[in-house]
Amino acid sequence: MNYYQILGVKPDATNDIIRRAFRSHAKKVHPDVNPERSAKQEFQRVNEAYQVLRDSNKRRVYDLRLAKGIMNRKVYYRPGQTRPKQYTSYFYKDIDSRPANQRLEKVFDQFLFFSMLALGLSALFSGLYRAFGEPVEGVNPVLGIVFGVVFTSLLVFVWDKRQRLKTGRR
Repeated sequence: MNYYQILGVKPDATNDIIRRAFRSHAKKVHPDVNPERSAKQEFQRVNEAYQVLRDSNKRRVYDLRLAKGIMNRKVYYRPGQTRPKQYTSYFYKDIDSRPANQRLEKVFDQFLFFSMLALGLSALFSGLYRAFGEPVEGVNPVLGIVFGVVFTSLLVFVWDKRQRLKTGRR
C-alpha cells in the first residue's frame, strides 16, 4: 500500500488536502483514542505517509520511486539538502548515466594524456637526435628540446593537479 492510499488522497492532491486527510485519519487511529493493539502501528504509518507527502522534496523522490515501482523503501531526507542526490544514482541507474560518462571521460582523459605525452617526448627526443646525431642545416635542435621539456613537464604538472582535485588531495 502506498502513502497516497494510506491517507486516501489522489497523487495530485494539494498540501491542504493531504493535511486534512492526515488529521482525519490521525483522529481515528491515534493510540490515545483507539484502544486496538494495532492502533500505534497504524498511526505510525499514517504519520510517515504525511511526513513524506507534505514535504515537496520527499514527495518528488517518492513519486519518482512510485513511477519506477520501488515502494518498499523509506524516503530519508536530510534537512537543508536542496536535491537528494543519493536517490538519483541509487534508485535510477538507467536514468542517471553518470557512471558510464565517468568511465568514458576517464578513458578519453588517459588517451589524451598519453598521446600528448608521446608528442612532447617525441619533440624532446627529436631535438636531442638533431643536436647530437645528425644535425640538419637550418634546423635549430634547441627549439625541439625546449619545446619537448616544457610541454611534457607542463602536461605532467596539469595532470597531477587534476588528479589531486578529483581525489580531494592538495
